[in-house]
Amino acid sequence: MSSLAPFIRLMKPHLGWVLLGSFLGLLTLFASIGLLTLSGWFIAATALAGVSVATAQAFNYMTPGGGVRGFAIARTAGRYFERITTHEATFRLLADLRSWFYGHLEPLNPARLHHYRSADLLNRIITDINSLDNLYLRVLSPSLIAAVTTLLVSGFLWWVAPSLGVLILVALLSAGILIPMLGHRLGATLGQSQVAKASALRQASLSYVQGMSELHLYQALDTQQALLEQRQQSLLDTQLRMSLITGLVTGLMALAAGLTTLLALIIGVSLVTEGSLAPAWLALVVFCVLASFEAVAPLPMAFQYLGKTRAAAANLLEITEQRSDIVFPAQPVQPTAPGEIRLQEVSFAYDSTSVLQQLSLHIKPGEKIALTGHTGSGKSSVINLLTRFWLYQQGQIYLGGVPVEAYPEAQLRQQLSVLSQPVQLFAGSVRDNLRLGNPDATDVEMMQLLEQLELVDMLGSEGLEREVGEGGNRLSGGQRKRLGVARALLKPAPVLILDEPTEGLDMDTAQQVLDTLLNYRPGQTVLMITHHRQGLERFDQCIQLDRGRRID
Repeated sequence: MSSLAPFIRLMKPHLGWVLLGSFLGLLTLFASIGLLTLSGWFIAATALAGVSVATAQAFNYMTPGGGVRGFAIARTAGRYFERITTHEATFRLLADLRSWFYGHLEPLNPARLHHYRSADLLNRIITDINSLDNLYLRVLSPSLIAAVTTLLVSGFLWWVAPSLGVLILVALLSAGILIPMLGHRLGATLGQSQVAKASALRQASLSYVQGMSELHLYQALDTQQALLEQRQQSLLDTQLRMSLITGLVTGLMALAAGLTTLLALIIGVSLVTEGSLAPAWLALVVFCVLASFEAVAPLPMAFQYLGKTRAAAANLLEITEQRSDIVFPAQPVQPTAPGEIRLQEVSFAYDSTSVLQQLSLHIKPGEKIALTGHTGSGKSSVINLLTRFWLYQQGQIYLGGVPVEAYPEAQLRQQLSVLSQPVQLFAGSVRDNLRLGNPDATDVEMMQLLEQLELVDMLGSEGLEREVGEGGNRLSGGQRKRLGVARALLKPAPVLILDEPTEGLDMDTAQQVLDTLLNYRPGQTVLMITHHRQGLERFDQCIQLDRGRRID
């Protein structure tokens, strides 16, 4: 249960909703037990009262009849408000869990996350968190309600007859503990397997959808569909086995309820024969015993799926218990030379693969620099080190005359505007994507920049409200690239870093993009990473890398 402890502690801000839901659930259960118990007594007492005219006339039909109606109304209303309250509590908890999880995920640097697929992280933040509703809705609250109900019903039947109180106490404890334990033992491994198989199926499905064009081109749809069917069948087999376990524990619970009711009937008949129990109370006892099993009936299935819940919790804790290798200070710094970049004997390796070897370079404020080299020469790693996505092992990097490690994270992000490769656009309008770079940018500024990048025709009649689609899928590759360039240019940062801004563009369009990025902010430092040679004469310096070393 240690894996569930952090999630139980997260209930504290919503403890009022949780306790209110449990209280309403307890009242609803009492109304249900009371309804069946009183109805049994009422029917039996009415039948006995009808034996003679005198007893029939003396019998009070109104009070128990009103009690039956009251219990029925209370059960219906209680169930309604209990469902509203418990689901409200659960939705609030799940919303907080997602914020909590993302709050732990966001600070992790790529060095911690590059082993995880995006589909895997998406599955954790959606499906695994949703799986935790079993903990709140079906384990904690029902267990508390079952414990209270067991004590109260046992006390009531003890008052009727001590032997009946002992019987129901032993029966409810046995059924409420042993059968859920059996369900948990049988379902723990299968539940963990179900989480893993469901995750694998969702990842394969996402890859299938995202790569459908390539699968069509290479005639690999059948192979991928066969993989999906295989994983789906494996998940269905696991679900079937879980369903069989559910049937088993449900049947055992029904058997326990039936045997306990039979024993209560035997004891009750004996008490009636002895004169210790009124005949009508025999029906009350039998129906009370039968109804009381409603308190423990949900527990076997809840604990059967507790293994699944624990597996989901472990998946979340695998991420949240990690800590970033990179620590940002809280105290802001004052750059002495805004826009200056200096690398002194910097060495860097991804795990054991050396990428940069004693690299030194100096970029003065306002200079326009092209960083060239073949694929894998270390160009993009320079961006990752400047943005502190990764830690270098040797040397020192200065930004604005200050060690890059001295910047608080927010201040560091203000110093740099970065166009990454590939360009990431977000579902929404052109305006929405541009304002990520500068929330204060006016429509006029955005339109002027788009005109310089020859993107105005793309807008059509919708203007800046033009939807770009998920990941920019409503735009061409060149349009996505130039829109990313526009977003980077709008950010008023001292340093502009662009990773392959002209990749995939024709020569004329590439020249237009170069004109814009070199002249849009004349005093801005520009570091452009490219492996093309065209237009490099327009830069102040051209620095070439090879195997992590400077060779120019």
